[in-house]
Amino acid sequence: MMSKETGVQPVGGADTIRTSVLMKRLGGILDDVCSRLADVQAVVSDYVGTGQLDHNQMERLQSLDALTQEVEAVRTVLEQVEHAALETGNPCYGLGVVLDRVRLSQIRDMLSHGQIVARQEERGNFTLF
Repeated sequence: MMSKETGVQPVGGADTIRTSVLMKRLGGILDDVCSRLADVQAVVSDYVGTGQLDHNQMERLQSLDALTQEVEAVRTVLEQVEHAALETGNPCYGLGVVLDRVRLSQIRDMLSHGQIVARQEERGNFTLF
């Protein structure tokens, strides 16, 4: 997991942010989203096992809307970073470093090749969470 340090010191002018600080802050947001998604996942897993939800579990499930909005906001920031990179010389990053701790093959494929390699649909046995 990423450090909870989010670069609270202002860097550069009031209307600028260093790439390292931006990425650290985005990482902090995604770290928080992952933690909250794990909580929702636990609720769904309990529901699959019992078929019932209590009031507290229902409230925890309602956080999915906020989590979706946060992921959409991070996506928007990353789209803006893409556009800004074209104006600032489009820096390069070593794929070995970027993918060092990434375990999901579809993410590795997308970042390495620009597409998700086609997977065969698995039918039959499956595991929830």
